[in-house]
Amino acid sequence: MKSRLFLSALVCVCATLSFTANAQVDPVRFNAIKKRLQQVADTYHRFPAATQQMMSGTANAAYLSTYVNRLQPAILQKAAAARPSLATALAAKAALAAASTTGPVAVSNPSNDLDFSSVGGFTQSETSTGMCGSNVVVGFNDSGSYADTLLNGTGGVSFSGIAVSHNRGVTFTDLGPVPPGSNVNNFLEGDPLIGCSDASNFYYSQLFATCSDAACNSPQSGVAFSRSSDGGNTWSNPKGALLKNGIWHSIDKDWMVVDPSNGKNIYISYTDFDYTGFQFPLPAGVPCPNNIRIGIEVVASHDGGATWKGPVVLDHICSFTDALQGSHLAVDSKGKVYVAWVYCANFPVGVREIRVSSFVPGSKPSPYVVATGITGPGDTYYLQGEFRDFLGIDFAVDTSGTGTDGILYLTWDDGRDKALPDPFSTSGTYAFADILASASFDGGVSWSFFPVKINSDNQPRVGYGHDHYQPGLAVDSKGSVAICWYDRRNDVENFASGRFCAESVNGGVFTNFPVNITTFAPVHATDVFVNPVYEGDYDGLTTDFTKTSSGFIGSFQVMGSKSNPDVQAFSFQ
Repeated sequence: MKSRLFLSALVCVCATLSFTANAQVDPVRFNAIKKRLQQVADTYHRFPAATQQMMSGTANAAYLSTYVNRLQPAILQKAAAARPSLATALAAKAALAAASTTGPVAVSNPSNDLDFSSVGGFTQSETSTGMCGSNVVVGFNDSGSYADTLLNGTGGVSFSGIAVSHNRGVTFTDLGPVPPGSNVNNFLEGDPLIGCSDASNFYYSQLFATCSDAACNSPQSGVAFSRSSDGGNTWSNPKGALLKNGIWHSIDKDWMVVDPSNGKNIYISYTDFDYTGFQFPLPAGVPCPNNIRIGIEVVASHDGGATWKGPVVLDHICSFTDALQGSHLAVDSKGKVYVAWVYCANFPVGVREIRVSSFVPGSKPSPYVVATGITGPGDTYYLQGEFRDFLGIDFAVDTSGTGTDGILYLTWDDGRDKALPDPFSTSGTYAFADILASASFDGGVSWSFFPVKINSDNQPRVGYGHDHYQPGLAVDSKGSVAICWYDRRNDVENFASGRFCAESVNGGVFTNFPVNITTFAPVHATDVFVNPVYEGDYDGLTTDFTKTSSGFIGSFQVMGSKSNPDVQAFSFQ
């Protein structure tokens, strides 16, 4: 039944795409884009089903390729759609901002969500926020940007959007797609991360599929790096911070951080799903012969992103069943780099642990366990509403220069406190997750033995519990710590999500407070361009990187005014 519904949706897309401009979509360009997407899908499908479940941006790209192939006849027969005028877009944004004076403000512009179709191209999710001085930049996955660049562009395509504020997040301007560059083989796949070194220089990293030749006979998988030198208003074309053979490697879940001791030092981590162990004949030195290799790796730039070095391998396994995924980076005030990631045995139902490694550039990192026995939330992969949540972690270090400077903080969602039997779940139980946190006062050598529960409500001893999931974490210039997350405590049926934050000042207890939004039901599967089990895997929280001010700002996905996912931002002291 589901496949028939998908086919029906495709017919609707073909029938309802509305076009008003005169220019036709270039069939040569379209076929090149289609070929590149198919190559991404072919690499994805090399891996077994359990490994595919671990993938994020790659999985979305593979899913997207099936629809692009089927949409080809309609797209090539039609002209590209006209965007609303900038004045119209800004007026809609201003109206939304005026309506949100006591709570979150609009980041993405919902007036563009239905430009191309009633069923496609209107999901914004997986946000990242960077702040330097008064300038704030938010990056997010955006299927509308994909439709825009596919139909209106002349080069590559972009699955990523961007918005900028020059008044500390009071109002935002949605700038549309991140520029994919003139190469038609460029595909910006999403999983955005934003960083900055000062009020002028902002950076955007994300997953990248491209080719080393015009005919795309040598596909590449990697991480794209884009730069703005004017506070986020304009952006360079992407360049590869990392590029590997796209037939044998699938790069996933990038993370980026800027060194507070030297803004020219930029680090990007990622997961390498590596299939080279199955080449024939097998090249010498392949680390996992006849097996899948999954690695957590880091590349570095010491000149503001002009050139990149690495990779440094922090951890890797050879396995069909175990997993490494979801790396997060932090750099302390002395330039020491820390990386946290998740290890899953017998994914997705086995025991989980969080590992942390640290290194000074030029030294050899060594991983060690931080937290063991983590109980995956929900049925270990899906939350109620059938959307995935398997990487709910975040990681930060205090760089305030105060007496708390150097303390490391780690947060994650964990269902250890309450689980009920569930015969239809993957693991046979459903675990209602809380937000937990741990700290290290000695550079990650040891961690607080008992993690602290951050959400202030307790799981009921009888009946259903409540999901708390996907925390974001930051430490400001005063050494205050804040965590924000999605929260279902106010729905007895554990379905509608709200948003809560908690802050700890001067090492005190965490005080919870709600973010003023209307709770919303799961909003995945509303867009033919997006994997139907996908609602997003993270939303970021940050503070002023320049330390000229304290407080926090975080962007997040929320059900928008047109009943589809949009991005908002919330600031607090």
